[in-house]
Amino acid sequence: MKKIFLLVVLFCSVAAHSQDVLETIAKETCSCLEAKKTKEPNLSDADFKTEVGVCMIKSYSDHMSEFKPSEKVNFDDEEGMGKLGEGVALKMLQFCPDIIMEFGRAAKDEDVKKEDPSLSGEVTDIKWDQFVTLQLKDQTGRNYNLLLLDSFDTASLLTNNEIKKKDKLKVSYTEIELFDAKAKEFRYFKVLTKLERQ
Repeated sequence: MKKIFLLVVLFCSVAAHSQDVLETIAKETCSCLEAKKTKEPNLSDADFKTEVGVCMIKSYSDHMSEFKPSEKVNFDDEEGMGKLGEGVALKMLQFCPDIIMEFGRAAKDEDVKKEDPSLSGEVTDIKWDQFVTLQLKDQTGRNYNLLLLDSFDTASLLTNNEIKKKDKLKVSYTEIELFDAKAKEFRYFKVLTKLERQ
């Protein structure tokens, strides 16, 4: 019974110690970011996100020796660094909630800005093979092949045969690397993510 009690006490003290180190890193990261914002008040969202990482990593490096070997994270361990970042960010809410809120807004704005590329043109052909391929020609006369691989809101325009040759469309797409069996090599294909009539 005494052994179990000692193990529980030991575990609690180790857990509390690692929480203390996270608290220290959180405080130092807050101070570092506040200093950066004072020095450069007009930091872009991207630069601000970078500075959050730089401040956090600097503080973690200074206190790495205080972590148990099993809790230490290598800088090339993306998942481990992500978990560490989450732990520090939760602690930062106590010391600089306004900075964490700003970081959240910056991340959200970046997601909104990351729209798929798009192009406008005239439908020259629709091929119904194993995958549907929409062929478009833009205003400069350049031809594009766009695959329909995923479902999206306006995909039914294509699957219900509502799009015909000579129709004018604006399409959004993403590029993915697939194996081209005919060419026997991997290459990038444009994959449709949105269709709009013009």
